[in-house]
Amino acid sequence: MYHVPGIEDLHALRDSIGFIAKARLPIGRDGRNRPSLFPFGTATGRNAHARSPYNCHAGLRGFIQFPVDAIGGYLDFRTQEVGVAASESGDVALMRDYQSGDVYHALARMCGLTADPDPLRWKRAHPDVRQRMKPLQLAISYGMGVPSLARGLDRHPLIASEIIETHRRTYPQFWEWRAARVQEAMLTRRIESAFGWPLRLTTSPNPRTLYNFPMQSGGAEMQRLAAWRLCEAGIIPCMLIHDGILFEETDHERIEEAGEIMRQAGRDTCGGFEIGVDVDQMLIGGARYADKRQTAKKMWKTIMDALENVGALPRRIA
Repeated sequence: MYHVPGIEDLHALRDSIGFIAKARLPIGRDGRNRPSLFPFGTATGRNAHARSPYNCHAGLRGFIQFPVDAIGGYLDFRTQEVGVAASESGDVALMRDYQSGDVYHALARMCGLTADPDPLRWKRAHPDVRQRMKPLQLAISYGMGVPSLARGLDRHPLIASEIIETHRRTYPQFWEWRAARVQEAMLTRRIESAFGWPLRLTTSPNPRTLYNFPMQSGGAEMQRLAAWRLCEAGIIPCMLIHDGILFEETDHERIEEAGEIMRQAGRDTCGGFEIGVDVDQMLIGGARYADKRQTAKKMWKTIMDALENVGALPRRIA
């Protein structure tokens, strides 16, 4: 995970071209994409959606556009796996950091990447650092070792070792819970989600799979419960994407109601612990989906420039 200038952009281009060339995005005559959800398609109980804009580079999601008389809303559970881990382990420090507003801020401070005590101010000022913290937060929770963390941070292994040890000291109850879940699974040859989705083990399971399962399966249960209740309320999701849900509605109150249904599903899955729900996208008046990541913005601009250059689109006025 060393940073090499240009490699990320090259990967985005390769991913996008591969997706377009293989025509993995079926579009109906009405201009709608109807992807496959494949519920329970993974070992953790997550759905394994396919043939949608969420199976390609985020820059291609700019092709998602709702009618001018509709509201497109993309709501997602905030740092879902970390919230599940905090509630299931009962680790007070982890719950506190989750509820602080941005759990990645705590990790950034742990890594020595910020001294700013305000998580919301840091989140606004350092989106690039925060983006780096996302995979590392989960990877440490799932048992990432010193060499991998050192590469991810581009730091010396001694620094990575100290970060992992600091994480252990900061969240001791989480580490104890995680070890106990693995030990129980190894002894009983079985591990289950909060609502009973089982993972039957091989004779030599990977411990990281067992670290990962409670958090991912808990997130799957939460998403599934939310989707069921949304349908019961007449709010039909357009798409389920890992820890997010895409909607098309005609008034804001329905989107707000959807958010509350999702929050209640989080509380019911996590024993009353509040899992935040954020509005990632709110598309009004025919606006296009716009992923916030810089690589996605650059990829979308590259696509639009290419379409203009070949005459498929009129040139934009500067």
